[in-house]
Amino acid sequence: MAKKNLLVFLVSVLVLAFAIQSASAVSFGNIANVEVNGIPASAGVVNFASFAGQKMPVLVRFDATANAMDVKMKAWISGEKGNAADSDRFDVIAGGTYSMLVYVDIPTDMNDNLDEPRTLEIIVESRQDGIADEETIQFRVQRESYDIEILAVNMDGQVKAGEPLPIDVVLKNKGRHFADDTFLKIKVPELGIETQTYFGDLSPVDQGNPDKEDAVERRAFLRIPSSAKAGVYTVILEAFNGDSVDSLERKIMVSGASEDTMIVASAPEQTFSTNEEGEYTITIVNKGSEVRVYELSIVTPTELDLTLSEPVVVVPAGSSRTVKMTASAKEEGKYTFTVNVFSDGQATDTKSFKANVKSATGAKGTGVNTTVLLTVILAIVFVVLLVVLIVLLTRKPETKEDFSESSYY
Repeated sequence: MAKKNLLVFLVSVLVLAFAIQSASAVSFGNIANVEVNGIPASAGVVNFASFAGQKMPVLVRFDATANAMDVKMKAWISGEKGNAADSDRFDVIAGGTYSMLVYVDIPTDMNDNLDEPRTLEIIVESRQDGIADEETIQFRVQRESYDIEILAVNMDGQVKAGEPLPIDVVLKNKGRHFADDTFLKIKVPELGIETQTYFGDLSPVDQGNPDKEDAVERRAFLRIPSSAKAGVYTVILEAFNGDSVDSLERKIMVSGASEDTMIVASAPEQTFSTNEEGEYTITIVNKGSEVRVYELSIVTPTELDLTLSEPVVVVPAGSSRTVKMTASAKEEGKYTFTVNVFSDGQATDTKSFKANVKSATGAKGTGVNTTVLLTVILAIVFVVLLVVLIVLLTRKPETKEDFSESSYY
């Protein structure tokens, strides 16, 4: 009997504690009214359909019956509490009315069956006092009729000038109808470049035909001009057809084309006379991955005549080409000239050269003097050898007398 009485006492205490807790939880106020997307909810139902993938505005007015601290409003779609929208925390004073606005995310993959209502759950709670009041609102969800979305973009963040930039893009039709003749346009306005790719027809997400795709992936290429200066540029992607448009932006770092080119000047200073020509060479190395065209321009004083063997040079990727230059002058002096190398209109490098021109009556150019000197030396050696050979061939052999003893008997 004692045990039974004890059990009844414990149950009574628990019930009383729960009742006190429940009373305290609702003691500081109640939800006066709710508006969803600007439409007042009546008897727990709001007569409108929201669209999947959008944010649904929820406005709650709350009447405080007691003071409370750290109060907030929370709203979510039933089954999606992980995506609940919370208001900022605030304090309430008894007798006050408070308005709280939050935006609830509607998942893009939510079934849009208009015959199946959805439930919006709302609570007002305090950190110390728990839930003061709660409300449930019935509404409907559907998708946009036409809704193309750029679902994913994969591209390198860096690219060299003069090289193509591959961009992988996934487009998805999130609308209720077919998206016919869908295109993707990619452009960099600062560089004046643009490309367009055809994605075809995209089926609705729930059409149920496995042969038709609601999402398509394509690779597009955007060629960066060789003349592009190093820097950060904005890439704009725009998916569109006759009924829907979606766009987004990405950033890329472009490195200058000059980084892929090396210019080597061989023997940039030459000495020659007024009746000779000085020869120079300049080698262009293309370290890039594509063939490039270079233009050479000479800046020279009027006293110096210069000739380029190739003013325009085509250099394959990973290769080099050497261009010859000849210089001549009618007057002696020291001259300086420069060669500017361009690629796609952009200055790649500049090299300086010197020409020391002497009078024709003075010292000859180093190359000519050496040749003459060697010729003279070889001629002298040849003459000496010839004389020695003639002497050896014409010399008579010496006759030896026999002084051996003779015996006479």
